[in-house]
Amino acid sequence: MTIKLHLELAPGLPKYLAISKAITEQISQGILMPGTKLPPHRELADQLDVSVQTVSNAYAHAEKQGAVEAWVGSGTFVRSFSQGKESEFMLTQDVKADQSVSDVIDMSIAHPVYTQQITQLFNETLIDIAQQGDTAHLLGSARPVVGQRHHIEAAQMYLASQKLHAEAECILLTNGACHGLMLALGTAISPGDTVACESLVDHGLIARSKIFKFKLCGIDMDEQGILPDALERACQTRTIKALACTPSMNNPTSAHMGLARREAIAEIARRHNLMVIEDDVYGALEPNRLPPISSLLPEQSFYVTSLTKTVAPGLRTGFLVVPRHLKQHAVGRLAATSWMATPLPFEVASRWIANGSVERITAFQRQEFSSRQRMAASSFSDLSYTAHPYGQHIWMTLPSEWQADNLLAAARQAGVQLTGYQPFALESERQKNHIRISLGAEASRFRIKRGLQIVADLIKSEPPPPHFLL
Repeated sequence: MTIKLHLELAPGLPKYLAISKAITEQISQGILMPGTKLPPHRELADQLDVSVQTVSNAYAHAEKQGAVEAWVGSGTFVRSFSQGKESEFMLTQDVKADQSVSDVIDMSIAHPVYTQQITQLFNETLIDIAQQGDTAHLLGSARPVVGQRHHIEAAQMYLASQKLHAEAECILLTNGACHGLMLALGTAISPGDTVACESLVDHGLIARSKIFKFKLCGIDMDEQGILPDALERACQTRTIKALACTPSMNNPTSAHMGLARREAIAEIARRHNLMVIEDDVYGALEPNRLPPISSLLPEQSFYVTSLTKTVAPGLRTGFLVVPRHLKQHAVGRLAATSWMATPLPFEVASRWIANGSVERITAFQRQEFSSRQRMAASSFSDLSYTAHPYGQHIWMTLPSEWQADNLLAAARQAGVQLTGYQPFALESERQKNHIRISLGAEASRFRIKRGLQIVADLIKSEPPPPHFLL
């Protein structure tokens, strides 16, 4: 028998998740019994004043949670309740790869895991924005350059969750972290200056050094990143203007500073009057994250982060916190490079920050990268590499018989795309026996596991003759 559902939808959730949650709660409370037939999609859509697609997505989600099951031609029925343990943004392609997906397994790009559930949330958010009627502020305004006030307030809320309590007047919205870093470097650095950084550094900083014509001074590292003694020596022997660093989950090595190390680096920067440019795009992936270095040096730091590496790769919403006395210099460069950040992505991001979606997606990313790192630990149990337990990358040390270029070519022939050491090395003659393996671009764990095994098998085998790698 089909029943009429009386659902109280939880606020703050996307509609399909709220419907799914209400159904599973009624099942767990015994209100809906096993074998009960749920209303047809259109009937429930009319009752709740939502789209049929929303109900379809809600039923599909409840089915993945083990609460209901769909019988073709008969309808959707309650089955014995079993609360799923996966995130609401759980994967749908864990068993086999989608036939539409390329045969090449992409493990070459820094990328959060992206699922259809995030797309659904995005679509529903766009509908909600459109249904409000007043969207002129998203397209019809060219001011304020720093960003609209309610978007700044949402950014302030997000930054506080990252242990950085910034004044709203010091926050600028940028089109992603890359844009924010360009503004920070352009404000703090002049041509010919020397900037200290990790000896293995994100390739974007190397590219920016060529654009702005400043010199990079690589500082020796350990598993926590920049060594304080090495930075101190560099400051004593060279004229260094600034320190550009990634304290949380450095790309490519995943080196991660503890609190004592952050305090030591901040003290050196303070003593030598170094401007700190902190790239913190991965920090949100760490549970119980540590405060950024910038929180220790608010008048001496540019802090840059975004949602691109932790929520969705196309959500180019960057947050730049600047020293108060340099704000107008940074605003001038913001106006010169893009006038203002595009409002629509920030409208989406602001809603997601306010209703908890950013934290839920980030929690999913933590869970997913933790699972993938455990898969890597199993595949690479007898190999040498570094990684963070919640990180997006693996920095693999190759055995002496392999050169990085040869391993990359062999992996490519085997259907796996990787990244070599070259983009991250300041000195071209160093680190030739390393590769970076990224774990996020593929939505399917099945494909990640397969890619990891292919790479492990290659590294443990004898390199083929060079002419087979052409």
